[in-house]
Order: sequence, then C-alpha cells, then structure tokens
Amino acid sequence: MAKEPKTSMLEAIQLTRRAALLSLAGAGIGVSTGRLFVTPARAASGGSLQIMAWEGYDMTNELQDWRAANGVTVETSSIASQDDVQAKFIAGNPPPIDLAEYNQAYSKLYIKDMKIVSPLDMSKIPNYNADNLFDVFFDKPTWFSDGKHWGSPYIWGFNTLLYNSDMMKKPTSYKDLLDPSLKGKIAIMDDATGNWPLIARLVGLGDKYPLLTRDELAKAFENYVLYRNQARLISINQGDVANFVASKEVAAVLVADPSIITQVRTQGVPLEMAIPEEGPVLWVDAWFIPISADNIETAHAFINQSLDPQVQAKVATAVVQAPVSKKAVELLDEDARKRIDYAKINEIFASGLPGIPPVDEDGEHATYADWVQAWQEFKAGL
Repeated sequence: MAKEPKTSMLEAIQLTRRAALLSLAGAGIGVSTGRLFVTPARAASGGSLQIMAWEGYDMTNELQDWRAANGVTVETSSIASQDDVQAKFIAGNPPPIDLAEYNQAYSKLYIKDMKIVSPLDMSKIPNYNADNLFDVFFDKPTWFSDGKHWGSPYIWGFNTLLYNSDMMKKPTSYKDLLDPSLKGKIAIMDDATGNWPLIARLVGLGDKYPLLTRDELAKAFENYVLYRNQARLISINQGDVANFVASKEVAAVLVADPSIITQVRTQGVPLEMAIPEEGPVLWVDAWFIPISADNIETAHAFINQSLDPQVQAKVATAVVQAPVSKKAVELLDEDARKRIDYAKINEIFASGLPGIPPVDEDGEHATYADWVQAWQEFKAGL
C-alpha cells in the first residue's frame, strides 16, 4: 500500500514533474484470464517495430542513429490514457504491437490478471544490470516476479502542481487552490493514477490508498468536488491546457506534464512548479513486450538501448524527467541534475509507489470499477 510521502522525500526532490496522463479515464475494462493472441516471433532484429508510447516518450530522436544502423523503422501509436494500452489486447484479435508502456500501478493487472505481458529475455538486455540501474529500479517486484522479468523501467518522475507566478503566490497546499479568487482559473488533468492518490490524501486517507472503503471513496470524491468547482476545465490534452495557461485563462494546473512549462514560457508566461505539503505522486514507466508482438528480437534490442546511459540522459532531459540509470546522472546538464537530489533516491522511494484499487470484490474495499465510475461521474459534473 502506498503511504503518505515523508518530509525527507519533499526535501530530497528539488524540481521535476510529469503528469503521466496515466488515466483510468475510460469505462471499466474487463479482465481476461488467459492469453488472447500470440503471433510468431521474427528471428532477427531489424525491420518494422510497432510501439505504443506516451507522446514524446517514444525516443524518436534519441534512437535515430540506432534505428539507422540496424535498419529499424518505427510506427508509433500515442497513448492518451493507460486504458488505451490494455484496450488493444482484450479484443479477440489484438494487433501485433511489439512494445508498449505500463505505469507501475498496472503491473499486477497486466501481468497477473489480464496476462497481456510476455516475459523478457534478459540475456538480450545487458544494459539492465545492477551497475547501471539505481537499486530502487533493479529487480523489484513491480517488474520482476515469479523468477521472470516482465517490464523494464526506463523513466520516472512525479505528479504535482504548476502555477503562474504572476497570477498567484506559490501554493504551499492544494487547499490554496480553493481561494475564491481562483474560481474558474484552475485546470485538472484527466489523469486518474495521478489524481486518485491525491484525492485520498486531501481527506487524510493517503495512508489507506488504494484500499478505501466505498464510504471513504464517496467522502474523498465529495471533497474533490470543491476543486472541480474551481476548475475551468478537466482535460486529457496537454496542448489545450498549455494554451489556457499561456492565455492566462488558467492560473494553476493539477497533474500536468512539465513539458508545457517550456511551451508556456516561450510565450512570456512565468509558469512555475510547486510541491505542496500533501506531496507529489511518484510514478515509474516501464517498457513491456505484449503477447501479440511479432518482432520480439528488435523489441528487446530497443529496450536495451533505452537503458544506455547516454540515451537515458537525453530522454530525461527532453521530457523533463529522471533517468533510471545512475550512470546517466553525470551526463545530464547542470539544471537537470539539480532537479532531484539523486543521493537521496532511496528516501524518495521509501514510501513506495501507488498502485490501483483491487480489481476483484473483497466485500470491504472499493474496487477498480468503483473508482472508474466515481472518476467518470466526477468529470461529468463539470
């Protein structure tokens, strides 16, 4: 169970953020108990690689030379919410997608429940090693279980709050956004895995998340309605939010991608980042090979390259996030190195990573489907 972040965590983190757009925003997805579709694997690397990735996270620029040297072409489908991924594989005839991303919260759902993840052949991913990766990412249960590697973590960050320093003072708590002067001037990103832990924290239930009772779930969302009532919009589109911030129609954004900071600042708007007392919500994204992949050799080679320290540094810089490779830190520019105190990375992750609510009914806790329904109703109320 995820716990409230400790003060040491807040002190350790200097600056960074990412709204993973990791949303369970769609309708509840049914769970399958068997492998759905398997296609023959190609015998050699090269050729076409089909990828599902968050916008800006497909490493198009960072792996350009590698693709050219190995004769690899990439076709990328963008992820708007994490539901986009599993929806591809619960159909009767899933497409031959070779690589996709999963947020750590989905590991059990994808690996144990839906069984849409194929084990990795680690002999083909030599960059995945204890000397290269920070210990908090190496062989941890989120990616390694039952003696098998299911995912390869490659980027991490956290969700927090962005604000226009010309329109408001730096917030020290999310509750500051309830000031009457901000009515109609905040935006909420449609990011369930970013919002849900926060929703619980705001009513003092952060230590219990994701295991809230239905009464506690109702209480948590009732409180979050106060923030919805302040909102100009709830958006899954980062570009739309950036435009609202740049036009000064929105003064603060909950769960936004830090890449919009650059977009907005180029238009003369001082968008800043704050870490309120309720704390940020940590996330780690991993590559996995779906059960329907047909270019498995190249998929493994791609994952291996994603962990190369130089590639790690370039990706982390490009998306304003943090590398899983400790060797990459020294390759970051000064600003990027200062965003996080990497010497305290164990403290940062000491409180654990948030998961998602239980899929199965246990008679006590609100289920994944309950949370999805509550989130849908919350958004519909704007």
